[in-house]
Amino acid sequence: MISQSTTRPPAPSLQRAMVTALDRCHRLLLQIAFVSCCILCGDAVAANLVPDPGFAHVSELGTKATSDGWNWQRVEEPCKVHVDQKSAVLNGGKVFLHSAAFPVSASTIYEIQLDVSGDASFSVEILWWKKDGLPTQGHRSILVKPNRLNTKTATVTASTRSPNDVATAYVRLVAEEGHLVVNSPVVRVATGELLLKLDAAAPGPKPTAKWKDLTGRNNDMAVQSVRHSMGTASYVFEKPGAACVGDLRDAARFDFETDRATGDGRGESFTVVLYAKLNGRSGSGIVNKFGNSTSGGWSIGLEWDEFGLDRIATLQQSDNKQNRTINGFPGLAGHGGDVKLGATDRKFHLYVIHLTGSGKRDGTVYFDGSEKSLPLCSWPFGALGSSSIRNKAPLRIGSFNKNGFRGEIGFVEIWSGTRLQDGMTPAAYSKHRFNRGAPARAKGQ
Repeated sequence: MISQSTTRPPAPSLQRAMVTALDRCHRLLLQIAFVSCCILCGDAVAANLVPDPGFAHVSELGTKATSDGWNWQRVEEPCKVHVDQKSAVLNGGKVFLHSAAFPVSASTIYEIQLDVSGDASFSVEILWWKKDGLPTQGHRSILVKPNRLNTKTATVTASTRSPNDVATAYVRLVAEEGHLVVNSPVVRVATGELLLKLDAAAPGPKPTAKWKDLTGRNNDMAVQSVRHSMGTASYVFEKPGAACVGDLRDAARFDFETDRATGDGRGESFTVVLYAKLNGRSGSGIVNKFGNSTSGGWSIGLEWDEFGLDRIATLQQSDNKQNRTINGFPGLAGHGGDVKLGATDRKFHLYVIHLTGSGKRDGTVYFDGSEKSLPLCSWPFGALGSSSIRNKAPLRIGSFNKNGFRGEIGFVEIWSGTRLQDGMTPAAYSKHRFNRGAPARAKGQ
């Protein structure tokens, strides 16, 4: 008689544990895949990044902590967290409720939305982590400061910009001295807005005097010493001081304050899209907002200097001394070698210029449809101070002094935020807008 060895099946409790672990792993992989797919498709604005918005898995930290749901932490007794019909109920004392970690992108504006009710003092934070698991430099963003609630349900919304070295984040909900009910938390990439759209192919009914904003948000820009060319569908800047000047009533829309004055993550990101060509030596300020050269403001230059070097230069300053940040793409005169952009061929080129809102030596510039930013060369002297760069001056296209732009402009767009059309990143929009060398133009009126 031959005996047969048999393998015992795992105990039922072990089977359940294995199934639970596999199920959690599967859900986490699906979440990561979904977010990645949305980001790659340029539709990240639609995805809720919170892993468990229905509070299906809530455990106390240090006892039965869960990696794919929420964990609560005792801070001041008595405190407790439980779930009631897809709502998290926090009672304190003081208690923290943390979401599971989720992947995020660097220097990106995120918005949070949730419904809350109760009588507790309530606040919302996001904590940011680097790829190696260490905290980022600006580790904690307070989106909602402690605020006493009433019993009525309120929808809370807030936004912040992620640090430039972040990889993951989690939400922290805080309740103090009372009762708090939380429903439907959402974290997603914030949608940018098209603030200005100018196209010389559709300049409006009086192209020699006014340049019409096609968004309908702004009043017409005044044309000063600038010639409109129907043949090239462009405005030609060939005289000293030639510019298109915005209406003062629209000025505040384009101030774009930085973190230096408002706090980490609260500066205003923006992107300038420019279709232009150089016809001769050009100074700074093809798109700018300055009261005068000694006041606060910002400027983007398409420059061609006396050394034959061309570049995109960005400037943010609170005065005209050392309190300013200057960046050159791909170089600066006297710094970083004799690096040329390569746009002096008297042809139109597309530039997508993104400023993060930090006020630091950063930003990206994408040239002729490339999804890779030009190298950044920073001016090594000085840095933007903590004073505001806001001013009462109008937006100007062309120059802010007699040494301004010499060339032609086909179209200009200005977007707020870190995402552009259909949730595209500036890099993705560069490729889309360039359209293989044939950028779409507005239809004439």
